[in-house]
Amino acid sequence: MVENRSYDLLDYLVIIAKWKKLFITLLIIIPIISYLSIYFFIPAQYDSRALIVTTDGEQSGGIASLMRSFSNLPVNIPGLKSGTDTDLFTTIIYSRTNLEEIIRKFGLYEEYGYNTMDETIKELTATLKADETKEGAYEIIMRDKSPQKAADIVNLIVDRLNQTLIELNVSKSRDNRLFLEKRYEDIKDNLKLAEDSLVFYQQKSGIFYAEEQARSSFEAYAKLEAELATRQIENSIMVKLYGEDSPFVESSKISVKEYEKKLNEIKSGKDKTNIILAIKNLPQSAMNYLRHFRDVEIYNKMLTFIIPLYEQARFDEQKNIPVLKIIDKAIPAEKKAFPQRTILTIIFTLIIILIVFVLILVRERIYSSTNPKILFLRKNISFKKISS
Repeated sequence: MVENRSYDLLDYLVIIAKWKKLFITLLIIIPIISYLSIYFFIPAQYDSRALIVTTDGEQSGGIASLMRSFSNLPVNIPGLKSGTDTDLFTTIIYSRTNLEEIIRKFGLYEEYGYNTMDETIKELTATLKADETKEGAYEIIMRDKSPQKAADIVNLIVDRLNQTLIELNVSKSRDNRLFLEKRYEDIKDNLKLAEDSLVFYQQKSGIFYAEEQARSSFEAYAKLEAELATRQIENSIMVKLYGEDSPFVESSKISVKEYEKKLNEIKSGKDKTNIILAIKNLPQSAMNYLRHFRDVEIYNKMLTFIIPLYEQARFDEQKNIPVLKIIDKAIPAEKKAFPQRTILTIIFTLIIILIVFVLILVRERIYSSTNPKILFLRKNISFKKISS
């Protein structure tokens, strides 16, 4: 018959009372051994930290400032994004190039004792922490057995980070300058072509101020038409007064015909004096003039927009201003960060006590069992039988 009896709290208390000497001995010996083992075999490690912020907020000048002044224009120039991102800080710090430089400079390859650089980088990454704080600053923490070395590594990281950001900003400014320089030259060439085209069309069409000249031309046409009408009336009156054969009437008819002919030539554009614009082509001529004039205005506006950006990019390319401001510089730590001997001693003691208690519980369960199978095993398996 299989035994199904389970243990309750009193059973556990009975076992503890039965083995109380062992538990008391363990509670005395294990903390001492654990503490000494941690003290002698686990070296102390120290955290050194630096706190930095970016100075971009203070440097409000540059292309970004100029772009804000042109914020109402629908122009998008690539590569003009300003400001540094803490994600960029993290990328630079944990880059292989940066980590390998730290390893070589401080001899970490030999200190960590790994066979490959990848393993050494992995170990360094585990002891290095770099992240943005809740307050918006950026914190870099390095843990090492030497407080001085930990501080030196953090300070080196800050210096390299700042230098890399300066190089990136200068490179970005150089790219901006090259881009803006090309656009500046293109706009200048296009503006020159537009101005030459406008001048050529002005000389060809005689239009210099389309709106004013069109108004003046229509007024002139109205006066000419009124003059022609007056002469025609005078001619009809002279016909009635003097008859068709009168020399005065013939002279008047010739004058009217010549006037009509001249007026038609002016209207059709056959008159080359360009004193009055030809009414026949006036809408198209005015439109062509306005198109040429518009091109000149557009390129002038673009040139006005791009010149300050180009000059600012040239200035930014020469700048070598630190991007980071160090709030707290890394200094050697006075107290160790790891291991916390007291906490670890308590944890180790509790784990070992729990393991011993489980072993004792299993032993008591076996020796107090009436299960035939367990009794058979106890009877037939012993150290004597094994040795024989």
